[in-house]
Amino acid sequence: MSEIIPLHTRLEPSTPEAIDKVRRLTEVLLQVPQTPFVTEHMLHGGMYTRTIRLPAETVVTAVLIQVPTVLIISGEAEVYSNDTVVHVAGFSVLPGAAGRKIAFVTRSAVEMTMIFPTQAKTVDEAQREFTAEHEMLVPLTRADEHLILITGE
Repeated sequence: MSEIIPLHTRLEPSTPEAIDKVRRLTEVLLQVPQTPFVTEHMLHGGMYTRTIRLPAETVVTAVLIQVPTVLIISGEAEVYSNDTVVHVAGFSVLPGAAGRKIAFVTRSAVEMTMIFPTQAKTVDEAQREFTAEHEMLVPLTRADEHLILITGE
């Protein structure tokens, strides 16, 4: 059952069982054609932001996030987190705990931005900081799938 997300909703750390469910879903999803998307990265003012834009009816699983972040979602989606499915619609700003692995089903076109403070100087450093599963991310060598802005501020 889903619900409209209340203002105080927080993406909690995932249980081992919930992490396993998302990992199993990821394995299934990797067997079907992938939806192409561009990841927009920005390092500015001691913050790393990572934005993706997805079409409606797309299923996405996240890597295990090991740092606290803010997740901003614009659009309509179902968010699976810890055996709970929460419906988000419109513009949502969610605090996300370290130790979470979540999944999404987009119901409309959706834009998602994750933000966290960092001392990283490169996108690779930032990715290694937020997840030990960085090898599961789209490789930075596929330049056509990344937009990167590092301001040096």
